[in-house]
Amino acid sequence: MGMSERQTGEGGASARAKAGAIALAEHGPLLAKVAMALVGEQEHAEKVLEAVAREVATLDLGSDPRVALLGRVRAACAAHATRAPLRSRPGAGETAASEAAAARRKLGRLRPTEREALVLHLVGGLDVRGVAAACGGISEEVARQRVTSAMSQMLEEDGR
Repeated sequence: MGMSERQTGEGGASARAKAGAIALAEHGPLLAKVAMALVGEQEHAEKVLEAVAREVATLDLGSDPRVALLGRVRAACAAHATRAPLRSRPGAGETAASEAAAARRKLGRLRPTEREALVLHLVGGLDVRGVAAACGGISEEVARQRVTSAMSQMLEEDGR
């Protein structure tokens, strides 16, 4: 490899790192909300976000960095979920905290793929196309089915 090729490669990595840092700064609060909704505890959400921040320079952010970052948060939360169950936060004595704990319990009853799709849609603000991309390139129809099924199950629980 010639010197100019190595410099170009290093320059590309530097540009990716800079673009990743900008995207993290822009979308950080949204990423935090999604991580918190998926893992349920601040300590675990912070670990997920730290992992994503360490990897951001290696990610292909594509045409929509928000979708790419939310996809990475989803994957990191899924990896975390294999090690720790979804739990509600302690201190559910207050109304808002009680409602949040109830919502987490409902989310915890969903299949992981449905929970991820619903959180990406409602909390992440992604449309079905974005959910499909963030979930690893599943079809839009599968993404739509996951969101719809999750919504139906959440609403059924409210009716009980």
